[in-house]
Amino acid sequence: MTISDTVGHVWRTSVLLQSARWTVRHLARLAGPALIASLPAAIVVYLAAMPLVGDAGGLVNGQFALLSALPGPLVGWTVAMGVVSMLAHAVVLPATVLMAAGLMLDRSVSPSVAMRTALRRAPAMLAAGAIMMLGWVAIVAAGLGVAWVTAQVWLAILVMVGLAALAAPFLLAVPAVILEGRSGWRALGRGWRLGDRLAYDGVTLLVGVLGVPALAWQGLDRLMPLLPDSIAAAVTGVGYGLVGVLATVFQAVVLARMFLFPPDESERERVSEEVLRLLPDGPPVPARPVRVVAALALPGLLYGGVALTNPLGWVEIAETNVGEGRTQDSKSSGGGGLGPYSVDLRALYSGADRPLTMVMDNRVSRDNSGRTSMLTCEDAECRDTTLTWAGGQNQIGPVVASARLADGRLVLTVWTKDPDDPPRRIPTVRLSLLICDREGCISPEGGKPLSEPIGYALGHDAVAVAVRPNGGLVIAQTRENHGSLLDRTDNSETISFTFCDDPICSRPERKMSVNLDSASGGDDERALALVVGADDRPVAARADSRTGAMSVIACADAACTTPRVTKPEEGRGAADRDYTSRKRGSLSMAMRTDGRPVIVRREVFDGSISLLDCRDRTCAQIDKLALAGPDRARALPALVLDAAGRALVAYQDRDARQIVLATCSGGKCETAVAARIRHGLGGDVAMTLDGRGRPVIAWVDDTLGIYEREWALKVTTVL
Repeated sequence: MTISDTVGHVWRTSVLLQSARWTVRHLARLAGPALIASLPAAIVVYLAAMPLVGDAGGLVNGQFALLSALPGPLVGWTVAMGVVSMLAHAVVLPATVLMAAGLMLDRSVSPSVAMRTALRRAPAMLAAGAIMMLGWVAIVAAGLGVAWVTAQVWLAILVMVGLAALAAPFLLAVPAVILEGRSGWRALGRGWRLGDRLAYDGVTLLVGVLGVPALAWQGLDRLMPLLPDSIAAAVTGVGYGLVGVLATVFQAVVLARMFLFPPDESERERVSEEVLRLLPDGPPVPARPVRVVAALALPGLLYGGVALTNPLGWVEIAETNVGEGRTQDSKSSGGGGLGPYSVDLRALYSGADRPLTMVMDNRVSRDNSGRTSMLTCEDAECRDTTLTWAGGQNQIGPVVASARLADGRLVLTVWTKDPDDPPRRIPTVRLSLLICDREGCISPEGGKPLSEPIGYALGHDAVAVAVRPNGGLVIAQTRENHGSLLDRTDNSETISFTFCDDPICSRPERKMSVNLDSASGGDDERALALVVGADDRPVAARADSRTGAMSVIACADAACTTPRVTKPEEGRGAADRDYTSRKRGSLSMAMRTDGRPVIVRREVFDGSISLLDCRDRTCAQIDKLALAGPDRARALPALVLDAAGRALVAYQDRDARQIVLATCSGGKCETAVAARIRHGLGGDVAMTLDGRGRPVIAWVDDTLGIYEREWALKVTTVL
């Protein structure tokens, strides 16, 4: 077959389609340069970089991931490997173009000859690459400038794509250097002249050299999370190696075709004859598919073996993206939007008939109005979920407290108003219950109100609920006692305890109440916590959001008729109060099997997190352990006790952008990174234990964007 016949046959079909066919058909021959350069580099990276990662690494869904900032030595190593990879690609791509051009012109070029030729012409290739890189930077800068001026992302993308299509013919400088031996600057001019049909050549080069490889990488990124964890690591390593080689070969084939076969027939003949004259000659190169497959699989198998055996003892995590949402443009003034404005996690529970249930407040407009929902996971991985709105008849406002019953159902406390109550500015409400299962939430028949009628003012009365050993409930409720209108600094509050013998509170009984002479918790969330011991006696903890003090209320006798109040932590005096610097104070509490409470709290004034291990039921004496320093934690922490009695505390570290799990026992705590926050800190942290006693953490990753806000609700299990 003559050169003219070959050219005519090739040009009758699509460049991209024929390039794809050639890539698949001749992959075993054309993969040589990529494998020669990448195989040793991959092995060196795995063997040398992994020990440098240290505690910054982890296994997320069976695959390696960085959970912390790169250690200093690894930063330098990463930069060095990035530079080496770019330099290697500047040799591998031209060498592959040379081999592809040889195959298209029936001339055999071995990988070793192609690599030596590419190395000799590397200075010209690097010069052309540097000029092209400056051009791409200018295109990106132009797009960012358009976005800054017009605030229209789509217009900026359109401008960048248009400029990229116009600049794409400069990519033909690669074959101009390797096939014709031109200098960098002359190769750029040669590429521009060959790509005279900008509408076709520019788009074809842009799609073939940049678009298709990018889509291949993106598709692989989306496919890997769907694989079972047992094979994900090995398949990921092999998959990324295969896509890397395929992308390089496809790029080379597209460049060789576009360069060798321009539309003008006389130009095609001239280019082909010139390239044939300069092509190095050699013996035929046999295809060795077995060697190619083995070389492609080796780095992947090495990576998979390290991930499966975990020789460095990295933390192992299973993480699921449960749901996502987006708000409307922040400049819009109306309510609504494309999705919930934000999600505030209230609690996380596991049950016998459902893996996980999240109770959360969904704010659906910019005025923060919203309601409470329950998100139930239908499978252990939490990939299939059911959303149920937690609302009852005549309910006003969101759920104020929740607890899980022994049978897996949830009990929620809500404020309800009298349906016959005439419209008024502040409605009269009572505290009531909702019982929730898979089908939804209902007000139990026979249930009685849990409070006297009061004027509803959101956030001034805190409520906590706990389940008794006999299946009944204990409800703790605060009531602010106002002082005089002229002097409101001496306000106190009353905390009352209501006991129910059944989960619907058909016969509620108020057994005790106590007056606290400190200021109330105000509108801070989770400023009241309640637990019930095996002896059916409750213990409550109350954080003072104005002074930073904390009070603990416990039963003094088995009948719970007399309370005993202690103040494990004193707050600041009135002269020391700086209301402008106050943070969201909060606390969580759990009880050991011997009746001693464990409390984790976020300080009001500096935002630090500490663990208070009580030496007795009343917390008259405590052992205090610092977990996170001032201003490091934005969200409220979560606390559970594991089967060994250790206190597990999950919190957000704002500076390090991490979800941290602290395991505390014997007067000391060990911390481990449970998740990496990709975007921003959103909402609070909730935690429970799964059926195997492993900590499960729910948290929100929030972008907090300028023009729109996106969030992702994630569930992380520390294995």
